[in-house]
Amino acid sequence: MESEKKEQTEKKPKFESEAFKAFKESFEKEKEVEEKITKALEFMKSVLSEVEKGSLKDFWDAKKLVGPLFKEKMNPIKRNHLWSQYAELGDEARRLKEIKDEQAAFSVEQVELAIEALEADIGHYDRLVDQIPQLEVPKGLKSLSLNEGEYSVVQRELQLLKTLISRLDGLRKEILSTDMRISHKNKILKRLSKLGDDVFPKRKELIKKVSESFIKDVEAFVESRFPQGDEKFGAPYYVIRDEIKSFQGLAKLLTLNTQSFTKTRKALSECWDKIKEKEKDRRTEMGERSEEQKKNFDVLVPKVEAFEALCSQEENQERSRVLEQSNALQDEMKEVALSRDHVKILKDRIQKARSNALDKVKAKAEEKKHAAKKEINDLKEKLADLIKNESTTSLVDLEKGEEEFKEAYVKLNLSPMEIYLFERQFADLKSFIFSKKESVISGEDLEGLYEQRSAHVEVIKKQVEEYRKEMGASNLDFEKAMTYRELYDSAKIHLESEMEALENLEEKLI
Repeated sequence: MESEKKEQTEKKPKFESEAFKAFKESFEKEKEVEEKITKALEFMKSVLSEVEKGSLKDFWDAKKLVGPLFKEKMNPIKRNHLWSQYAELGDEARRLKEIKDEQAAFSVEQVELAIEALEADIGHYDRLVDQIPQLEVPKGLKSLSLNEGEYSVVQRELQLLKTLISRLDGLRKEILSTDMRISHKNKILKRLSKLGDDVFPKRKELIKKVSESFIKDVEAFVESRFPQGDEKFGAPYYVIRDEIKSFQGLAKLLTLNTQSFTKTRKALSECWDKIKEKEKDRRTEMGERSEEQKKNFDVLVPKVEAFEALCSQEENQERSRVLEQSNALQDEMKEVALSRDHVKILKDRIQKARSNALDKVKAKAEEKKHAAKKEINDLKEKLADLIKNESTTSLVDLEKGEEEFKEAYVKLNLSPMEIYLFERQFADLKSFIFSKKESVISGEDLEGLYEQRSAHVEVIKKQVEEYRKEMGASNLDFEKAMTYRELYDSAKIHLESEMEALENLEEKLI
């Protein structure tokens, strides 16, 4: 029975995606081995570029389909080029699979480490509380009899508990979103629940304590500064105003419950309304100050407009110059009296002009970098196409292409690795040119070709040696080592092919 089930399983049709079916159909239409391999390699590249959207199954299916084709007869140099791409894609696919597997395991490991760290911090609760800075009560309340020590002690604990709870919530969300076994997930969540039992009740009790203290202090302030039946305040109105603001600031520093916050806010608002009348005299004074601020604003506006004009001109769009001018304007703004609205208007205009100019500077740099990269890639593609189509390209066009591409090549700013890759391709192209020449010349021209081909062999030997040395020097960089290995293998195969061609040419000369 087991053998029958196994046989049925083996006969079960293999699932293929629509994308793979479409590729397979176009693949089978190709007659030439090189074209089939090229078609498969393009499909494999497209799968890797979209691996985040799906799986690698289509890649492995295509790899199995194209692998046997390398055993069929084809030009050894082309086979080597195609095999290098095939091997590189296989390595990249394996790296992507390893990364996916490692990410899940790494996430679980990091969560457990974070929980252990949180457990350790809760275990050293008192020591961590001592490391938190003391609460600084606003200066406007220094004249009042507040229990600063109690506020500081309780709030330091609340600040620590807030951090611990934030970490606890973050870990819980991360666990719920991480792909792991349900049993493992439940086990970790139980650990977090136990930690929550240690911190949540304590936080609730401390919030209640600090809220009750704050209510008492606000009520004492109201009774002291606004005695019932007395039209006079217990202190100058501007002092009381600053004290109200300070109480409001302290309320933001403390962790209060909703009831306390609402009650004290209402009491302080009523106090604020009582001193509004005193503000009328102050408004006259502020009106005079406002006039001065308006004059300063009118002086600065033309300078900001000049800065905007400077930033809009292409010849002035230099990072150092733009920053220097904007900083100078902002420094000048600090030296004169301006209203909050004036400052906001001027800063917004300066910031907008500066950002636009700096964005254009950055865009130019990126555009230049992209253009240089595109130029290199375009030359790579053109050179690869010329080598790929050498059999249908005339000798004149091959030589013309070599000359044009070399002229473009020497003008490029290339990395050492890119230089090696180009030199390898140029060497392959040179061999095709020699082969074309050999078929159309005779006599003394063959002797000259023999000398040229002999010199070319020495060039390839030198390449083989250079790649061998680079392989040894880059053993700590896996990707570099793989690239040099491919270059080395390619050059070695090319050398063998050239040596054979040289021997055949020698026979013709004898």
